Amino acid sequence: MKNARRVAAVAVTFALAIARLSSQTPQKPSFDVISIKPSPPLGTGPIRIGGGAQGDRFTMNSATLRTLIQMAYRRADNTALFGLMQIIGGPAWMDSERYDVQAKTDCSGGTFSRDRLQLMVQSLLEDRFQLKAHWETRELPIYNLVVAKDGPKIKRSADQAPPTLGAPPPAPCEPATANPPPPFPAGRGNPFAPGSPPPRGATMMMMGPGGMTVRATATPFRAIVGLLQQQLGRTIVDKTGLEGLYDFELTFSQEGLQSPFGRGFPLPQQLPPVGAPGGSASAAPTAPDSVASLFTAIQELGLKLEPAKGPVEVLVVDSVEKPTEN
Repeated sequence: MKNARRVAAVAVTFALAIARLSSQTPQKPSFDVISIKPSPPLGTGPIRIGGGAQGDRFTMNSATLRTLIQMAYRRADNTALFGLMQIIGGPAWMDSERYDVQAKTDCSGGTFSRDRLQLMVQSLLEDRFQLKAHWETRELPIYNLVVAKDGPKIKRSADQAPPTLGAPPPAPCEPATANPPPPFPAGRGNPFAPGSPPPRGATMMMMGPGGMTVRATATPFRAIVGLLQQQLGRTIVDKTGLEGLYDFELTFSQEGLQSPFGRGFPLPQQLPPVGAPGGSASAAPTAPDSVASLFTAIQELGLKLEPAKGPVEVLVVDSVEKPTEN
């Protein structure tokens, strides 16, 4: 009898401890007001794609579910453009259905830090899309990036001082303003000025009749690895041993590659042609057949991509539904 009471007391104590621990588990921050509406079809008018946090608001235009998941779950060492993670599973509409998302917070949590914003978008996905997902490590096809037999030809930057260009500071959480960001200044670093190189530490990507052109100045080698990973949609393992900052220009055909804006965003050639609704002239010419593939173009830098298999951390979508009504 005494043993039974002792077991019962231990069980009650254990249950209370679990309840206390659960009550102390911090809840994910979430938005106070959320609006999710289907985006207008591409080609029916002016297109606005992308967005982010400004003031007390978070806005994403023409975003697919895959885009929102990438934003919510990508690792801290991934950059907004290059560090896309692999997502396994999910319905076909994850890449085809597009949504305009507007959300607002009361600013009680302070600044819109990267971590806080990611948790809030996770809450949005879990609440409105009923998203359930988990991390796994799987053996998947990868590419090993190696130095070609003739050695590296990529140009090492003359100035190896760390570039001052970096991630923007956390956005202050305050009532959003309607003031647009200032235009790019003329000269160096203006992506709209023909032939202008990017500022130190930055990478510029431009579409043209000669294919995709990437220019970089004083860029860490890991950013080149990220560029390849983003374009090929596959994990790249750096086995070159190269370090430091580099200047390079690379032109290649996009045929068969991922979108330069990440899976879920439209390729530039999918946007309405100039002259169609939202445009002003005829469609841009297509890239000539002579444009090299990315696999060939990278060899001009003395590098080579070799197919292989290896462990890859992936986000597995267990279940998801189309968003609930506002």
